[in-house]
Amino acid sequence: MGTPVLFQPLKSDPVFLRERMGSLLPDRLLPALSNAHPLSLLLFDRGLTYLEGTWKGNSFLAVESDGYTFLPAPPPWTLLPEGPSGRTLREPSFWRSVSEILLERNNGIPSYLDGVPDASKLQGFPTPELTETEFLLCASDWKTLSGPRHKTHRWERNRLSKIVPDARVLPWDPLYRKSAHELLARFRRERERKMRGDQEKILLEDQIRAHEKALSSSRDLGLSGLLVLSQDRVLGIAWFAVLPDRRGAIQFLEAREPGLTGISVLLTHHFFALFPEVSVLNIQGDVQNQGIRRAKKLDLPCRLSPVYRITLGDSSGHTPASAEQRTLSPKIG
Repeated sequence: MGTPVLFQPLKSDPVFLRERMGSLLPDRLLPALSNAHPLSLLLFDRGLTYLEGTWKGNSFLAVESDGYTFLPAPPPWTLLPEGPSGRTLREPSFWRSVSEILLERNNGIPSYLDGVPDASKLQGFPTPELTETEFLLCASDWKTLSGPRHKTHRWERNRLSKIVPDARVLPWDPLYRKSAHELLARFRRERERKMRGDQEKILLEDQIRAHEKALSSSRDLGLSGLLVLSQDRVLGIAWFAVLPDRRGAIQFLEAREPGLTGISVLLTHHFFALFPEVSVLNIQGDVQNQGIRRAKKLDLPCRLSPVYRITLGDSSGHTPASAEQRTLSPKIG
């Protein structure tokens, strides 16, 4: 066994987590935008418990769910700010120690770490595998929707204005919580009608649960919400996290009135108008779902950012067949 790795519960007060995890965001724009915002774990949770691990006096974050322990991603915020994260993350002995303890805690089932493309430079560490892609939208394209590239977007926006001439976009206000819940119920029924498999059902349950958590705790989670309203009826809602430097943002969630495809265009267009300093918006990954991948490509991203995965606890880099049913990925958003 390597250097002992110890775990203890992490204080779970939402305000405390927002302040602590918010400070773990990378300083540079693209690394922050090309990986999931840490608060996504607060949104897309299935009974997650946060653990604080220590290695050689340095602290790092782990997550436990249904008895299974894994490391969230990306590495820039795996270790807490007070530790020498830059050096520690590049020490193979750190990864070996954590891998061994995770393998033991998970009864021989390897854990996963997403978003570590540079880990292939570490001697004796498994090469990361490309697992999915995140989609980045540029403000320069969306502020005008000009050119043939955005012809469909302009058509959807104009069609929506004819169907709902009084549609307007406003920041989230708890006054509209009841109407937002009614929208989510309609949105859920429509998605359930079109479902074709268990994976889509799980994704929808996560999405609805995340919306409900955002509706009740958006301030504690540090999220900004936008509503599309017709009179006092909510026709669309989206939740965003603006990065501390205000140059980039991540869109977590969106729900819209069934049949009104122009809602998505309206929300994205108004987001860039309301946050003029934001230059890039991450609309998250495809979660290895071909339908979601196709839908997000329709938003015409200006950049595709790769997402990688490394297997921890298995020196061969291969996952045992028995692990397939129990493995959890921290990248659900």
